[in-house]
Amino acid sequence: MDAIRYECELPVAGEYDVVVCGGGPAGIGAAVAAAECGASVALIERFGFPGGMATAGFVNPMSEFAYNGERVIHGIPWRFAKRLVEVGGGLVEEPRCNVSFDPEKYKLVAQRMLAEAGVRCHMDTFIADCRMDGKHLDAVIVANKNGLQAIRGHYFVDATGDADVAFRAGVPMLPQRRAQQPATLCFVLSGVDTSTPRMHIIHQKNHRFNHQAVFIRDALFARRKAGEEVPVFGGPWLATTLQEGTITVNLTRAAVNAVDNDDLQKREAQLREDAFRLVDMIRADVPEFRRAAIVAVGASCGIRESRRIRGVHVLTGEEYVNGVRFEDAVARSCHPVDIHLPGDEGQQLTFPRDAGYIPYRSLVPEKLPNLLVAGRAISADAEAFAATRVQAPCMETGQAAGTAAALCRKHGDAPVQQADVRELLRTIAAFEKGL
Repeated sequence: MDAIRYECELPVAGEYDVVVCGGGPAGIGAAVAAAECGASVALIERFGFPGGMATAGFVNPMSEFAYNGERVIHGIPWRFAKRLVEVGGGLVEEPRCNVSFDPEKYKLVAQRMLAEAGVRCHMDTFIADCRMDGKHLDAVIVANKNGLQAIRGHYFVDATGDADVAFRAGVPMLPQRRAQQPATLCFVLSGVDTSTPRMHIIHQKNHRFNHQAVFIRDALFARRKAGEEVPVFGGPWLATTLQEGTITVNLTRAAVNAVDNDDLQKREAQLREDAFRLVDMIRADVPEFRRAAIVAVGASCGIRESRRIRGVHVLTGEEYVNGVRFEDAVARSCHPVDIHLPGDEGQQLTFPRDAGYIPYRSLVPEKLPNLLVAGRAISADAEAFAATRVQAPCMETGQAAGTAAALCRKHGDAPVQQADVRELLRTIAAFEKGL
């Protein structure tokens, strides 16, 4: 590949105690937590609105807050869920406390919570690189309508999902020991008859986990058995948007290298074609969908798996499934180990004994003293990751990372590896009590 050399001085768009990179569930949790701990906070988001794959990708519902009849995720994530319900944009489904939502009201609640906390949002802003000052991360280089800029920080939280900042800062990544889980381009359907008994599948109530629309799956398999070419699909998994006749659909599936732009755009185009082909088939075969129409396709496909950092501790699937309770546990996850298989409709599920625990050390790179990672790029092996990658635990690891960054800043710019874990846990407990 040819190369050119390009040098310039960049304007500094701001300097903050904590810079949160990525405005999805993990980023929202991190930014609100850091700001409520008294830090000056910036949130950088590539779209013009917060929510990440929940709002740009229609990944619905927020999974999940309870296990074995007990709600175990509290604090900012649960506050967010309650705010969604209050504005008519969320529905909490007992007993697992999945939260189905209206993506537009998700955006609204997120931007309100960020504004109320005093977070400075840099929207429509793409993170292109980072600048190191010795062993410290000094700034992220961003691009937007103002051109290239630098945003400086004392601490950074990488909530990009793909560990973009950590990777560019030289943090080691965990090796990929098997094929990555496939990506899905979710979409919104209107004109659906949701009144029939089998369409109650759009609610997660009383479903232990796998709320698949089996009748749609069977119709597609029948076409394939008859010799018709049917795109690879998953589920389908349907969720209500709380708008009559309008649902989100998790159906398409393709292997994607999410950190290679050429492959990503190629697969997204394929998934968009697949979405329309599959819906045409479903409309013809499933009565509830005869009048259905795709009214929106995700602006970006939902990535299940890409980079994960090698942190101070690598959370293992065995630790997760067996409910190992770490002294520095800062978050929990209620999700099963949920591995989707690329290339076919396969899925592997392993249910934990109880809700799993996520240690602070899995958010911490081994050496970089002012960077924390939250969301699906935390330090976890492929099995543990397959459980911790969903929205509720991602927002909770964000809460932990934002809190830790603010506390380290407060205490003389302490390295994140030396954070006062007892104070961190006390502060998280205060969030859980609503303080």
